[in-house]
Amino acid sequence: MTPRASDGHAGTVTDLRFQVVFVVLFPVPAPPGSFAGFPRPADGIDPLPEAAVQARMDQLHDVQAAILGQEYLASRRATRWPLGRVRLPEDGGTGPPFADVFLVTHTAGGALWEAWMAPPDQQLEPDRFLSWLRSDQKGPVAVLREALERLSRELLSGEGPDEGFPFTVLRLPGDTAPLDAVVAAHADDLVRVLYLDRSKLAFKRQIVDEELARDFCLREGGISLVAGRGALDLRVGEGVGSDPASDTVLAPRSALPLLISIELLLVERVVLQMFLRRVAGGAVPQSLSHLLELKTEMLDGLAEYRGTVAESNRFSAEVTSYGEKVLGLDVLYATLTERLDALTFDITTRYQQSTNTLQFALTVVLGSFQAASVAAVIASVAYRQGPLLVLAWAAGTALAAATSITALLRRRLR
Repeated sequence: MTPRASDGHAGTVTDLRFQVVFVVLFPVPAPPGSFAGFPRPADGIDPLPEAAVQARMDQLHDVQAAILGQEYLASRRATRWPLGRVRLPEDGGTGPPFADVFLVTHTAGGALWEAWMAPPDQQLEPDRFLSWLRSDQKGPVAVLREALERLSRELLSGEGPDEGFPFTVLRLPGDTAPLDAVVAAHADDLVRVLYLDRSKLAFKRQIVDEELARDFCLREGGISLVAGRGALDLRVGEGVGSDPASDTVLAPRSALPLLISIELLLVERVVLQMFLRRVAGGAVPQSLSHLLELKTEMLDGLAEYRGTVAESNRFSAEVTSYGEKVLGLDVLYATLTERLDALTFDITTRYQQSTNTLQFALTVVLGSFQAASVAAVIASVAYRQGPLLVLAWAAGTALAAATSITALLRRRLR
């Protein structure tokens, strides 16, 4: 059960002001090798300060190296490209003023728009947060999705991105309150933000307790949650970072392992969807060689799903295992495997039928030839002065042998 603060204690933590960072992820299809950088500054998007790009890249690189390993980074299976800074509509001084946007691409195809936003410090108010994070609310995420849809169609696959997946980072620096008291006082609010839930009807206490108990954080003072529509990381006694040279708020390092794990899961989900389209669509392989090429591509493209992250440490293993389930990767993979098995059976069956037909034809031809040869030898002895009769005997025997062999083979095949 989730710890609950007493009434007196809860009153001291409900009005706390949190440091907040949102990282909203927009998965989008992209053919393998289709992106080599932004050809020009995007219309309506400011260039990112070089210091902001460097500060964020350095921070992410260090954490990725710790989680995925230097060998994985050197392979450049996933690459992060800075796009720019999108100015967001004003919201009474409480909303994020801008979003720093990057594009994460994968060698197997599939990509992920990554938008970093940092509103001013404020109390945890789900309705306000959801007005920013839901694409149907005409807030920052809706503005971002509109801009990124245009860029996705121009630069990637011609398709728009999926709905945004927000990762909410909440921090309470200093000695403000213990984590249990903060979670107890804001339990419903945390789950509403996690679920992107706008309903005014409260969740059942059992649902809230179960969700908060599904905590992946291994350290004291923090809680890390993952759901099908978003993720959340809360920690007390720690603040967010910043780069004063570029007016950039940096997510705390402790939140990045969860972010990196979720990003790889979302990219792999796009890759799975793309392979599933190929197996079910017009690009279905028609030969064994093409089928083997597709399977080789799949083995390489789904390396992350098949264990690159899951084997790194306990935290990423548990997050990945649960994320594959709640984000639907397991269902997609099972469906892809079933369709691939059916396709394999169909191609091998057709291949076997073709082989049987060829063997059938060779048997008839060779059998007829052998019978004609024997008949020609016998006829040449009986009709030494009649070569035409010899040929007639050979041809007739060949025809009779072919007819007999064909009838016999058909009877056996039945």
